[in-house]
Amino acid sequence: MLRIANCSGFYGDRLAAAREMVEGGPIDVLTGDYLAELTMAILWRARQKRPEAGYATTFLTQMEQVLGRCLERGIRVVVNAGGLNPKGCAEALAAVAQRLGLAPRVAYVTGDDVLDRLEAWQAQGHALAHLDRGIPLAQL
Repeated sequence: MLRIANCSGFYGDRLAAAREMVEGGPIDVLTGDYLAELTMAILWRARQKRPEAGYATTFLTQMEQVLGRCLERGIRVVVNAGGLNPKGCAEALAAVAQRLGLAPRVAYVTGDDVLDRLEAWQAQGHALAHLDRGIPLAQL
């Protein structure tokens, strides 16, 4: 049996949730979903102002509270808090861990940010139609 607890449903969800999940009972995996539609817009705007931004900083606050306990108990943490800058989020988490004297394995996944490819795809004749409405991206 794998016991999974979720500590976030959007960027700005309750900061205490991670601590409550870790301390509230035996769990194997702590997850967090930070990427609601509004969150993506917030992260995009933050990244426009500062290229190193673009991830959910509240995740780092949560990890400051529970990372040591997670390592002690063997709780794995799987989140999508990296948003538009997964590498930046991973580096920031590693810095938090180092400051706390901890050494977790930190990994991140990239490849879903295709914004810089859209114009080329459209030039190649791809309509990139809206999934629900069928309207080409150029008309949205």
